[in-house]
Amino acid sequence: MLRHIFFRLCLLIGLVALIGLSLSPNTAQAQGLLRSDMGVAVGTPEKPLEVAIGIQIDQISFVDQKSENYGAVATIRVKWTDPALAFDPEDIGRETRIIKPEAFVDYATKLPTIVPAFVIENQQSNRWIHQSIVAVHYSGEVTYLEKSSLTLQAPYFNFRKYPFDQQQFYFEIVSVYPSDIVHYTVLEEQSGLGPLLGEEEWVLENAVMEQSTVIGMSGLESEKVALAFQGHRHIMYYAIRIFMPMMVLITVSWALFFLDEYRKRIEIAGANLLVFVAFNWVISDDLPKLGYLTFLDFMLQWMFVVTGAIIVFNVLLRRMKVAGREAAARKWDNYVIKWIYPLGYLAIVGFAVTNFLIV
Repeated sequence: MLRHIFFRLCLLIGLVALIGLSLSPNTAQAQGLLRSDMGVAVGTPEKPLEVAIGIQIDQISFVDQKSENYGAVATIRVKWTDPALAFDPEDIGRETRIIKPEAFVDYATKLPTIVPAFVIENQQSNRWIHQSIVAVHYSGEVTYLEKSSLTLQAPYFNFRKYPFDQQQFYFEIVSVYPSDIVHYTVLEEQSGLGPLLGEEEWVLENAVMEQSTVIGMSGLESEKVALAFQGHRHIMYYAIRIFMPMMVLITVSWALFFLDEYRKRIEIAGANLLVFVAFNWVISDDLPKLGYLTFLDFMLQWMFVVTGAIIVFNVLLRRMKVAGREAAARKWDNYVIKWIYPLGYLAIVGFAVTNFLIV
C-alpha cells in the first residue's frame, strides 16, 4: 500500500516539473509555435508546402538570336515556412540561423521535412552560382537567396516582323515536387528587371510574373513560375545601316532610266544587284535558318528581283534600238520611268507592311 502511494507521488512531482519546464520563458514561444503548427506536417497532400518565388534579372549579358538564347545574371529568392525547422533562439543566441545551402540540405533531411528543390526549366548551360545562402528564422520561416549567371533558352522568338519584331523572354522555375506536395506563390515586389541591364541592342520592358502548372520531373503536374518580359530593337540602327542605304539604291536604280546609254544602265544595275546580295548575306548571318520569310527578307528579295528585271529590261531596250525600233524603246522607257517603277515599289512596300507588320 505504501509502495503504491509513493509511486503516485513521484509521478505527480514529475508531471509538475515537466509542465513547468515546457512553460519556461526561454522556450515557451518556440514550443507554442511547434504545437500550433505541427498538427499536420507540411509538404503532404493534406497540407502542401507554400513556397514563394521571386526572380529578378540584374543583367543581360547577351542576346543570341541565331541560337535563340540569352545570358542573364539573376537573383532568385525563395521563401517558405515549416514548423519542423523551428528552434529555440536561446540555443544559438540569435533569432536567425545562417546556413550554406549544402549544409541546410543535410540539416533538413535529418528532420521530418522536405527541401523545396526546383529546376530552371529553360536553362541551357551550367548555372554559375556567385553567392547563395539560407536564413532560417526560429519560427521555421526559411529564406533562400541566390545570385547566379546562366544561359537561358528563348524558344518563343518569332522573326516574321524583323527588324520591327517584339520578342518574348522567359525565366522559368519548376518545382521538383508535384503540386500536391509543393505549391508556388509569387513574390511580386521582389521580381522584375534591374535598372542597369547592360543590353544595348534591345529595349527590355513589361516584366510580369506568371504562374502555371506543367508536367515536372516526377511525371506529375508540378508548379511553375516564370518571369516574362518583352524586348524590341533600337530601330535607329536599322534605319541608318540598312533602310537608308536601301532607299539610296532604289533611287539610284530609278535614276538609271534617265541615262540615254543602255549599256551604262546595265553596268550600274549589275553593281546594285551585287550590293543587294551582300545585304542579304549580312542579314541572314544574324538570324537562324528560318522556314519563313521576315519583313526585311521580303523587301530585299523583291529589290533583288526588281534590280534583275531592270537589267533584263535595259537589255531588251538595247536590242530594240539596235533593231531600229528606237522610238518604241523610248516609249516603253518613258512609261516605266513614270509609272511602273515607282508604283511597283509602292505596291511591294504596301504588301509587306500589310502582311508582315499589321497582321
